[in-house]
Amino acid sequence: MSDKWESCPKCSSNEVVSRNKLYYFLLWLAIAACLLWVGLLIYWPLFIAAFVPIIISVFSFMKKPVNKCRNCNHKWQP
Repeated sequence: MSDKWESCPKCSSNEVVSRNKLYYFLLWLAIAACLLWVGLLIYWPLFIAAFVPIIISVFSFMKKPVNKCRNCNHKWQP
């Protein structure tokens, strides 16, 4: 992730969100945690399905960082 702040190349907006590898890792891990709890408490097949997001979270470190404009929803790589 670049340390330099960037504006949106499409609309020149200042409202830009940077999403790096850690964001996607924690997102998939949170999904897995929710599925684990629901699987343990309510519906057991979700407990087994929770291992899919855990595996995806490991591979999320291969994803490149992405910037997203909040105004026009344009996405680009820094």
